[in-house]
Amino acid sequence: MQQLGVNFQQTDEDRPKQVSEDAVFYGKTILFTGTLHKVGRKEAQELAEKAGAKNLSSVSSNLNILVVGEDAGSKLKKAQAIPSIQIMDEETFLSLIR
Repeated sequence: MQQLGVNFQQTDEDRPKQVSEDAVFYGKTILFTGTLHKVGRKEAQELAEKAGAKNLSSVSSNLNILVVGEDAGSKLKKAQAIPSIQIMDEETFLSLIR
C-alpha cells in the first residue's frame, strides 16, 4: 500500500485535538445557523472546536449553544422550544472566543 502512496505516518491533522479544560466552550456542543457575516461557517466551526466545543448538525436536547446569524429559520424555532439551549448571536460568540 505504501508503494501506491498510502501514508502510514500519523500527521498533526490526524491526531485528536488537545483542548484545555478551561477553554471557553470546553465540553459544550454547538451549532451554527443562518448567515454569518464576520466569519464563514467552516471557520466558525473550527474556532468553536479550538475553544473546546463539539459541532453538531441538528437541534436536539444534546445541544448546548446555538449561534444564530441572519435568517436563522427553523433551527432557531426548535432551539427556542428547548429551555436548556443557550442562544447567542455571532457577535457574542466571537467576543467569547477572542
